[in-house]
Amino acid sequence: MKNQNKPRYLLTLIMLVLSIGLAQAQENDEDILDMSLEDLMNMEVTSVSKKAERLQDVASSIYVLTADDIMKSGATTLHEALRNVPGYWGVQTSYSNVYSSIRNSTTENSDPGTVLYLLDGTPIQDLMGSVLSFQNFDIPLDEIDRIEVIKGSGGTVYGANSATGVVNIFTKNPEKYDGINIKAEGAAPGYAAVSVRAGGKISEKVAVSGYAKYRYFSGWESMAGKDEDGNSTSITTAFTENYDESNYYSWGAKLNFDLTEKSKISARLHHNGYQQNVYTSVFDQSFLLTRDDDLQYTEVSANRTVANVRFDHSFNDTHSLFVRASTNIENDFYRGGGGMNISNAIYDFEIQDNLSLGQYNDLSVGINYRIVDFDVHNIKSTDYINYVDPQANESIKGAFVQNKIKLLDAKLNLVLGIKAENYSLVNDKYYFSPMVKASFIANKNITLWGGFTQSYTTPGFNSTNVNVFLLQTPTAVTQLITKEVYDIAYQQAINAGADDATADATANAFIASEAGQAAIQAETRNQGVQNLAAKNGSETSPSKFQTWEFGIKSHLGDKVQLNATFFKTYITDGVSANPGAAILIDQKSITDDRVTDYYLYGNYVSGESIGTETVIKFFPMQGLIFEASHAWSETTWEYQENRDFDISGITEDPTPSTPFMPKHVFRLKADYSFSQGFNVTASLIQTSAFWTESNYYYDTERYPTLTEESLPPATTSPTVVAKNSGRTIVNLRLEKKLLNDKISLYVFGNDITNTGNVSDTDNIRNAATLSRIGAMYGAGLNYRLK
Repeated sequence: MKNQNKPRYLLTLIMLVLSIGLAQAQENDEDILDMSLEDLMNMEVTSVSKKAERLQDVASSIYVLTADDIMKSGATTLHEALRNVPGYWGVQTSYSNVYSSIRNSTTENSDPGTVLYLLDGTPIQDLMGSVLSFQNFDIPLDEIDRIEVIKGSGGTVYGANSATGVVNIFTKNPEKYDGINIKAEGAAPGYAAVSVRAGGKISEKVAVSGYAKYRYFSGWESMAGKDEDGNSTSITTAFTENYDESNYYSWGAKLNFDLTEKSKISARLHHNGYQQNVYTSVFDQSFLLTRDDDLQYTEVSANRTVANVRFDHSFNDTHSLFVRASTNIENDFYRGGGGMNISNAIYDFEIQDNLSLGQYNDLSVGINYRIVDFDVHNIKSTDYINYVDPQANESIKGAFVQNKIKLLDAKLNLVLGIKAENYSLVNDKYYFSPMVKASFIANKNITLWGGFTQSYTTPGFNSTNVNVFLLQTPTAVTQLITKEVYDIAYQQAINAGADDATADATANAFIASEAGQAAIQAETRNQGVQNLAAKNGSETSPSKFQTWEFGIKSHLGDKVQLNATFFKTYITDGVSANPGAAILIDQKSITDDRVTDYYLYGNYVSGESIGTETVIKFFPMQGLIFEASHAWSETTWEYQENRDFDISGITEDPTPSTPFMPKHVFRLKADYSFSQGFNVTASLIQTSAFWTESNYYYDTERYPTLTEESLPPATTSPTVVAKNSGRTIVNLRLEKKLLNDKISLYVFGNDITNTGNVSDTDNIRNAATLSRIGAMYGAGLNYRLK
C-alpha cells in the first residue's frame, strides 16, 4: 500500500506547487521564462549536411533534444531521454541494456541495425550486430549539449547504417562552458550518481573542458527463485551471485584551439566503463539427456573509448573544409552463445569540402575511409558458438557529392546527392545511395518538404561468419551409435570368415570411412538426435532501404507549432532465418569436424514500412509549453527470391504477430517554469502492444532452445512470461533554482505507474533468469560555480 501511494503523493505535491506558481505568475510576469516560437523555428541543426542549417529549411524529419529537454525529462540513461523522441522505440533487457530502432520493426531473431549512432560525429555502433550497446555507453547526460535525431535515412552524407535514422549526440562546446558543475542524485530503488564538469576559455585561442562521472545501480529486481508475481517458488535457484548490481564510470576531455582566424583544431575524448556480474547459458552436448542448460557466470569489466580530432579551415565566406580522424574502441562482454569477450574497433577518416557557387548552389563533396577490426575471444563454449574467423577486419570506402540548389529567391531548395560505398567484409561491389529532396518555404510560417533516399545497412559480424549449434548430439549417444555400427560391421566380417583381429580392423576402417560416417549419421537421425546448427546463407549483402517522405513544418500565429511527416520505405535483402526446418542436411560444420543439419540466416526477406509522425507544440502563455505527438509505424515482411531455397509454396509469414515497435505511440509533455525559480515537467507515453514475451521453464530456470518444439515433450510445460502488451510511462520532475540559478534542487519520479514489469526476455543474447523493474523515485542537486 505504501508503494502504491507514492505516485499519488508526488503528483499531489507537484500539482500544489504548480497551482501556487500559476497564481504568482499572474502577478510577476517578468520572472517567467520567455519562450520564442520564432527562435524555435530558426534553430540551427548540423546533422543533415554536417554544416549549420536552419531547422525550418531542412528537407528531413528532425527532432532536437536540447540540454534543457534532457535535464527536465528526469532521464537517468540515454534511452530514457531518447524515448521522448517520436519515431524512436527501445525495449530494455536490463537497466542499461536496450534494443532500439527508429521506424523499423525487425523480423524475429534479428538486430535492428538500421540506425547510426554518433558521439561528437564519431560512429559508436556495436559491431557484432550494427546496433548501439547502450550498456557500454555512459557519459553525464548534462554533458550533452543536444541530440539531433534524424528520423529517416541519413542520406548521402552518412551512408552505412543510417537507413532509418541517425542519432547525433553533441557534447558541450568548451568555449561556451558554464564554469564548474557538481551534480549528485539518488533514487529508490538502488540508484546513485555523481559527476563533476569544468571548462572554459583559458586564453583567447584555447578552450578546454573535462568531466568525470560515477553511477551505481542495484534496483533491477532479480526473479531468481520467484514466479512472475515475485512470489518465492520451491525451486532452489542456481543464480546465487548478485547480478542486479552494476557500477558505471566515465571521464572525458575536450580541446578547441584557434590556430588562426580561419583555422582551428578541436579534439574530443570520451571513455566509459562498467562492472557487472553476468549470467548466461548454453545448451551443450548433454542437453538432450538432462534437459538442462549449462549456466555460465562471468564477472564483466568492459569499457569504450571514443575520440576524434578535427581540423576546420574557412577559405572565405563561401568556402570551408574539414578533416576528421576518429576512433571507437569497444571492449565488452557479448552475451550470445553463453558469452564471449569482444575487442572491436573503428578507425574513421573523413574529409568534406563545402563550397557555395554563387547565391544558388551549396556544394558539398566528401570522402571517407573506415577500418574496422573484429576480435572475438574467450568464447565460453566454442562447441556451441564459434566463428569462421574470430579475428577479422574490413574496410569501408566511401565518397559522396551533394548539391543544394536554391530557386525562387531561396524559397524552393532542391538537394541532390549520391554516395558510393564498399564493404570489404561482404564483397568488392560498390553500393550507390542516391538522394533527391526538396523543401518549399510557402511563407514564413509554412515549409513543405519531401523526397526520396536510398540507403544500405552494413551487416554486423553475426551476419557474416557465425556458426551456432542449436542442438547437439549427446556425446554418450554418439558413442553408443558408433558402437552399434561397429558391431554390425564386425559381425559381417566374422560371418565372412575373418578372425577377431581382422574383423576388428575391418570394422574400425568402416567407421572411419565416409560410408561408415554416413551410417552413423543415418542412425543418429533415426533416433531424432541429429546435430542442428545455424549459419549464414550462401550470400551476404547489405540490406537496401528506399524511402519516400513528405512533410510539413508550420507554426500558427505565435502559439502553435505543427510538424507532420509521412513515410514509406521499401526494403530489399532484409535479414531472416529460413522458414520451416533445417535446409542443409548432413553438412560438415564450418568450424569443426562434426556433421550437422543447418538452418540458414541471411538476406531472405523484403518488406515495407509505412507510418506518420505528428508533433504539436502549444505555447499558451510565457513559461508554459505543451507538446503532444503521435507516431504510427507498421513493418510487413515476405520471403524474397534467393539462392538457398525455393519460396514457392511457402505459407509461413515472416512478419511477427506482435511487432518489435508498437504500431502507435502517443506522447504528451507539459513544461512550466514560473516565478521564484520553480519548474515542473510532466510527461506521458502510451503505446499499443509490442513484443516482449517468451516461454520460460521455472523448474529449471531457463528459456527453451529455438528448436525444442521438435523434441519429445519435457516433463513440464513452459510458462509464457512478460506477455506482449502496451505500456504506460509517466514521468514527473519538480525543480527549484537558488542563488541566481547556481543551485538546482529537484525531485523526480520515473515510470511512476509501473508496479513491477518483467523485462523483455531476450533468450538469444541473454539466456538467463528473469528480472523485473518498477518505478523510480529520487532527488538531486546541481551546483554551478563560476
